[in-house]
Amino acid sequence: MSARKGGLPRVRPHRPRSARARVMLVTATVLGFLLVAAVVVADVVLLLLADVGRAGVLVAVTAVLGVVAIALAAWGVRRAVARTMLPVERLLAELAELDETALGRRVGVPATGDDAERLAGRVNVLLDRLEASAEQRRAFIADASHELRTPLTGLRTRLELALDDPGGDIEDTLRHSLDDVDRLHHIVDDLLVLTRLDSGSRRLRERLDLGTLVEAEVARLAPSLPTTVKAEPAVLVCGNRRRLGRAVLSLLANAERYAASRIEVEVRADAEEAVVEVHDDGPGIPLADRDRVFERFARLDSARSRDKGGSGLGLPIAREIVIAHGGGLYVAEGAHGARLVLRLPLAR
Repeated sequence: MSARKGGLPRVRPHRPRSARARVMLVTATVLGFLLVAAVVVADVVLLLLADVGRAGVLVAVTAVLGVVAIALAAWGVRRAVARTMLPVERLLAELAELDETALGRRVGVPATGDDAERLAGRVNVLLDRLEASAEQRRAFIADASHELRTPLTGLRTRLELALDDPGGDIEDTLRHSLDDVDRLHHIVDDLLVLTRLDSGSRRLRERLDLGTLVEAEVARLAPSLPTTVKAEPAVLVCGNRRRLGRAVLSLLANAERYAASRIEVEVRADAEEAVVEVHDDGPGIPLADRDRVFERFARLDSARSRDKGGSGLGLPIAREIVIAHGGGLYVAEGAHGARLVLRLPLAR
């Protein structure tokens, strides 16, 4: 094995077998079959032309030659099959040694140019995906644990202080404790949504008027800042109403969290796509962070931190929902503030 990038071991590919050995195997097999055919033909011809008295000797000699020919052919076939299956047997042996603690290893790829080589290559691709998935799962669990620990620590501290000082402001303690509980509820709810999205569960889809959906989510959220909605009529998409509503609500909540004085929402058709733009006049999103805002539990600078009440999962959830509907979600250029653009295929 040789070292992989990042310290993970990789099995060296097997060297290709000698071309001469393979030619010899094929030649032995072909000659064996030809010899069998020749003996049979010679036997028939000689029986027809030889004396009756010598027919027994002829049959015995040709029988011996036939047995030798068949044995030679069988040996050639067996060797050829054994050599052909050898890469597969090695692959099976290497796979048997793999477990969850050895996902960094890869199987050897025989340079045979046949199905065995392609199979080993596909196995390594699968192992790459499993390793990436395992690393992503570990990172997600660690981040989720950290996010849950923060409000739990605050809640525990306030309760301990209230017990140590029974005469303190109980109403203030309960109010802040309720804020921590609300944050815990939002995080757990977002985690459940991500779990369903990661499992690939497909909800019932229908034709929706995207403008009507956006207006309903704005009314549901009731932002504390003036919010303007400009929606073209009959911008139809095919999707799950609840999940698309959740995506739009996440964009609106993000805009409300960081807007300074107003929020602008636009719904329109653009070629064969439906577009929703949510624009706030807040501090904006730096160019370097425009992809990171869609990472789970991503930590940005203090201007757009989760101290403002976000769980760090709203925008990642929104993007996952949109991608599952065949669309995209990204941060676009804007003169000021943040401008998030959601695109979905128009219903046909």
